[in-house]
Amino acid sequence: MTTIPDLHASDRILTLSNCISFFRILLAAPTVFFLLHDTYPAAAGFMAFAYITDILDGYIARKSHTITEFGKAIDPIADKIYVSALVIAMVSKGLVPLWFVILVIGKDIIIMIGVVIVRKKINAILPSNYWGKSAILVTIITLFLSVCGVSHDILLFGWIASTVLIILSFYVYLMRGLKLMKISAND
Repeated sequence: MTTIPDLHASDRILTLSNCISFFRILLAAPTVFFLLHDTYPAAAGFMAFAYITDILDGYIARKSHTITEFGKAIDPIADKIYVSALVIAMVSKGLVPLWFVILVIGKDIIIMIGVVIVRKKINAILPSNYWGKSAILVTIITLFLSVCGVSHDILLFGWIASTVLIILSFYVYLMRGLKLMKISAND
C-alpha cells in the first residue's frame, strides 16, 4: 500500500534558510549586470556565490529542522528565477544556444503550472528531487564554464548533460505529482 508522504512542514516564513533563498533571487541582478557589461570574472564570482547559497539554504533548513512549506516553494523559485535571468542575459551575449534557453524556461513554466495544480489537488508542495538538483548543478556549472570561456567541446558536453538531466528531472517530478494526486483522489 502506498501512502502520501508527510509533505506538510512548518508554516513559518522568516527562517534563515528562506532568507538565503530570497537573497539568491536578488543575486540575479548583479550577475546579469556584469554579464551584460562583459565583466565575466565578476559574473562568474556571483554565479559561484549564488550556487553556494543554493547548497547552504537546504543544509541549514535540514540541520535546524526549519523545513517549511514556504521554503519548499521559494528554493526552486529562486533557482528558476536566477537561472532564467542568467540564460536570457547569456543568450543575448552569444554565450548559450537559444534552444537551451527555450528548454530551461519552457520546463520551468510547465513545472510552475504543475506546482499550482498539485498544490490545489493535495494541498502540499512537492519538494525538489535529486534529479532536479542535479540538473541545476550541471546547468550552473555549464553556464559558469561558458562565462569562463572554455572550449566548445566541453560546453557541448555540458549542454547535452544538462538537457538529459532537465528532461529526466521533469519526468520524475511529473510522475511524482501524478502519483500523489492519484493516491489523494483514492483516499
